[in-house]
Amino acid sequence: MNKKTTFFERLEAFSIAEGFKSINDFAINGLKYKSSQKLNRLRSGKGKPSLEIIEDIKNRFENADLNWLISNKGEKHLVGIDLVLHDVPAPDEAAPCKECELRDAIIASQKQTIKALQGQADTLQLTMEIVSRKNLRKNP
Repeated sequence: MNKKTTFFERLEAFSIAEGFKSINDFAINGLKYKSSQKLNRLRSGKGKPSLEIIEDIKNRFENADLNWLISNKGEKHLVGIDLVLHDVPAPDEAAPCKECELRDAIIASQKQTIKALQGQADTLQLTMEIVSRKNLRKNP
């Protein structure tokens, strides 16, 4: 679509390309909304889509090119390298995996155990020094 189109028109084109019969079908079956009201309010072209709508589209349709949907630049769908690059999180955006969270919890627990054991070892060392000094006084 090279001509000037509204967000709603692009959304409608995207929904048809995804196999939905209408915006209502897309809203209910695609985005899992209770109704199409959130999307239909954009029909006039005067309203702007909310961040919630954009996030819902991105979360349900990973191949959606949000740049095209929002600004009419690019294509409806991410393809090839754009899709691959889009799916790879940036290093600072990587969400920890469940195994990583479990590993971190185990490490934190082990650090607490080590700290407690170190405290006990220090106490035993001090006790041994006191006993050793007492024995030295008794047996000069």
